[in-house]
Amino acid sequence: MAIGVVAGDLSARAIVRYGNVAMGKAEAALEAARTAGVLGDDGIDPIESASLVADLAPDEVAGIHATVASRLMAEGPSRLLEAIEHARAAGTLVPMEELVELIDHAGRTSLSISDYDAAHQLLEVADEFGLADSPTVRARRLCSLADALDGLGRVSEARAAAARAFDLAELASDPALATEAAVRYALPTDWYAGDLRAASLLQRAAALDPSPVDAIAITAARAIVEMRIPVSADLQQQLAWVTRASVAQPLAEQALADSEGAPPVVRALSLLAWRTTHRSPRHLHRRREVSGEALDVTQQLRLPGRQVDAAVMLAVDALESADRPRFDEALSVARWVAERDSNPRLVWHALTLAAGAAHLDDDQDSAEALRRKARDIGESIGASGWLSADLLFSAREVLSRSDPDELATALAGIPDDSAILVAPLGRAAVALGHAVVGDTNAAERNLRRALRQLDEEASYLLLATLAARVAIMLDLDDVMSELVAVLSPWTEHVAVDSNAWWCGGPVSLTVAELYLATGNPSKAAHLVGTAASVAESMGDVRAADRVRAARSILGSDETLFAPAVLTDREWQVLKLVAQGLTNPEVAASMAYSPSTIRNDLTAIYRKLDVRGRSEAAAKAHEIGIN
Repeated sequence: MAIGVVAGDLSARAIVRYGNVAMGKAEAALEAARTAGVLGDDGIDPIESASLVADLAPDEVAGIHATVASRLMAEGPSRLLEAIEHARAAGTLVPMEELVELIDHAGRTSLSISDYDAAHQLLEVADEFGLADSPTVRARRLCSLADALDGLGRVSEARAAAARAFDLAELASDPALATEAAVRYALPTDWYAGDLRAASLLQRAAALDPSPVDAIAITAARAIVEMRIPVSADLQQQLAWVTRASVAQPLAEQALADSEGAPPVVRALSLLAWRTTHRSPRHLHRRREVSGEALDVTQQLRLPGRQVDAAVMLAVDALESADRPRFDEALSVARWVAERDSNPRLVWHALTLAAGAAHLDDDQDSAEALRRKARDIGESIGASGWLSADLLFSAREVLSRSDPDELATALAGIPDDSAILVAPLGRAAVALGHAVVGDTNAAERNLRRALRQLDEEASYLLLATLAARVAIMLDLDDVMSELVAVLSPWTEHVAVDSNAWWCGGPVSLTVAELYLATGNPSKAAHLVGTAASVAESMGDVRAADRVRAARSILGSDETLFAPAVLTDREWQVLKLVAQGLTNPEVAASMAYSPSTIRNDLTAIYRKLDVRGRSEAAAKAHEIGIN
């Protein structure tokens, strides 16, 4: 019986296996114990167990533990945690180094198949009992532990493990391992920008004379870290940043250029760094290329976290460029990868992207269900962006209903020092709420403060379009003129925040609404026609409603909409002619033959009812084409 107690298995088979006892004797002992009331359905009373074990010699107890440990080790990864408890009790009879090595290997194997829970348990035990290992071995183990923790959505603990790994790698003077740990600490690519410790670790890694490939990785990670400084001191729930494009973008450009031909993992990091540091609408065309390549490379690498990062970035770029099929494709990838991997942080991010898509389709029930599910997951793991997402979705939902009483109640709960007002988008949303309820002073105050924070690298178009709605409601001529200048270069874009949570509709529609508000219907007409096409292709239900409202304001004067009958190519020809290009120059710019351009111009003159090039250019300027 004592043998079974030590082994942790009160079966006749276990007593025979671990105590070298005949089967008949083992069965008789168990039967006697049951008859005496010592052994019941719940096992043996703890006091009786201790008494039985006390009858064995210490070396016998250690020998049983050693035998059990060896057998459990042979049964595979699932029994290793039990094995180490027996190995500890066996003292020097079981080589702890051998067991730690086995557990470490099992942990990495679990990690490779995305069994993050098992990997975490195994690697944490290996870390606890592997203190005698070399700094290099321990650092590698901690990097793996960081990956396991990240897979469980425990990002803060993952970063702590990566920081410990870096210290050990630095102690071992191992540049490659130090680079891996420092870069690991700097990720995810979005929500931990501006972290001073990340910058310090990357600087220390660079001082270890890394290889050229590792130097590229360090530069890319530095670009991410240097791009934004949190406005709030709470690193867990950042809501707003000060961007530092002049510092970060050259680093990202260098990393991207240097990563041509580099290993895929470094190329992927460089692509994500470039895309993270280039959010201005002026970079949209290049952004689509970079985020598309990033998704391709991360798909090949099968790195779930970076796959979802790349998919979200591509979704934003597709939405901004009015490419709904590409947006839906990126959304599908994000959801598929997140659900397959079961990393709660990735599931949270994919759900928020899906909620944004549901809003775009005006499917409020689905949007609300997705938002709540995302919030519950994000809050449970402390995802660093969950509060920002929830606040943005909540504001969007309340504002979409335009219920003054509901808005008044919501605004009453927002003090002047609220975290909502830290972010320019939040302040613009609050300004819009005040405008709807008729509190013009609060609306204008918040609007002008939000505009002071207008930054091309921070949800530029969405902030400007929200501001335009407020300016129109308050009839602020100076602000409307300012916003026409801000938005006019981007009328081919769709306004969206940097996570695709809130789509503000076609930029052309907002500029048209500004022209209508300032008494320029002829300039608004073409833009409304363009916005109608964009809203239809995007399935943007609310934008389509706004288009109908704008057309009702314009009335039935069909001449205002005559320019909308031009084809897309004719519009481009007219735009270049208005800029003063000659026919050969237009042909070269558009890669068409001069005869094609002449035919297009003839059609343009006829459709616009003008007599030549100068009148066509004047008409273009009249309707807002420059």
